[in-house]
Amino acid sequence: MIEQWLESGWIFLEQGRLLHVLLLLGGALVASFAGRWLLSILHRGAQRTSYIMDDAVLLSASRPVQVLIWFVALTLAGGVLLEEFADASWMEKVQRSGVFLILGWFLFSLIRNYSDEARQRARGQGKELDEDLYLAVARTLQAVIVVLVGMGLLQTFGVSIVGILTFSGVGGVVVGFAAKDMLGNFFGGLMLHMDRPFKTGDWIRSPDRDIEGSVERIGWRQTLIRTHSKNALYIPNGMFLTIVIENPSRMSHRMIKEVIGLRYDDLGKMKKIVEEVQAFLERVPEVDQGKPLLARFDAFNESSVDFFIQCYTATVNRAEYTKIKQEILFEVAKIVERHGAEIAFPTRTLYMQSQSD
Repeated sequence: MIEQWLESGWIFLEQGRLLHVLLLLGGALVASFAGRWLLSILHRGAQRTSYIMDDAVLLSASRPVQVLIWFVALTLAGGVLLEEFADASWMEKVQRSGVFLILGWFLFSLIRNYSDEARQRARGQGKELDEDLYLAVARTLQAVIVVLVGMGLLQTFGVSIVGILTFSGVGGVVVGFAAKDMLGNFFGGLMLHMDRPFKTGDWIRSPDRDIEGSVERIGWRQTLIRTHSKNALYIPNGMFLTIVIENPSRMSHRMIKEVIGLRYDDLGKMKKIVEEVQAFLERVPEVDQGKPLLARFDAFNESSVDFFIQCYTATVNRAEYTKIKQEILFEVAKIVERHGAEIAFPTRTLYMQSQSD
């Protein structure tokens, strides 16, 4: 055995294969440095343009090109070394599989980098961008790339794709019953990305379920919601197909509606109080004057006579809204006080009648 290896090694040296291998590796080293240098120059030039695709292509090609150069060189060198011991068709399959994987890596990175670059530029320019839609499209395209690469690898090693597709058609029914909830969540996530009832950052609530919080992430299987108490709430996407979702983040205005009760002794002052409150609301700059703006005597209650105020703030920000509402209520209390009236609180009057024996 040792003599056979020595004899083969001597033949190897005689045929100049060692020089061939060294030339391949040296060429790969030169090509690697040249490729890196060329891509860096092109990338610097691409950064001065307004196009996103050229940046994404050059950024995504950097590592795959380096790997491709060394992969080709090493497989060719391996073919030279193993020419006497290995079947050439096996080496061709390895080379083809490697090219498939590197090409898939490049396309996968290209989709990710293009999506990231597009979102980053939109934020820098102050443009409104549906980030969840970008992520959904990117993930879908990446999944397609993975499937195509996998099918290419199977075809390379002689596995019949037609047979797999036929089996998947027959077994799809069985898998569908076994993974009913998983498929429901997947299609629920797909509908969320298509219908867009909410997006990342929105504050949502459901009157059907005890769900309320800020949307942090919309995945394909579940959605992460951060509640008031900062707890992480993971909701299966399939649930959103059957429940009502309220999205306060998309309201156009916030309504202020409050009922104020006065004592029955102040009933004669009600008209002037209501008129002054109405005039005050018409002067508040934070109140949208184009929306219904009311201050009206409303009801005779058990312990009070009530009037209500109703108006809409132009802002939908909760902190700003509560501040505006607070100032309005303070001013209403001052108006009531200026007219010598008082805000009522629950009271009862007991009349006692003496009886003579």
